[in-house]
Amino acid sequence: MNDKVADAPSESIVSRSAGYFADSIEELKKVQSPTRQETMRLTGVVLLIIVFISMCLFVMDLTFNWLMSKMIG
Repeated sequence: MNDKVADAPSESIVSRSAGYFADSIEELKKVQSPTRQETMRLTGVVLLIIVFISMCLFVMDLTFNWLMSKMIG
């Protein structure tokens, strides 16, 4: 069995918290921010997806409205 897991309950909350924050800081040092070009490209992709989904919803709304008007009236 892993020693760290076996010793975990005997450690104090302060030492476990300190370890957690130390590990978090180490992981945050590995994070890389995207370049300006990557940000612009991915923003464009998101906007295209938003436009596509909006158009799909618009067409579905028109279709359902047309169907309901035919059924009701």
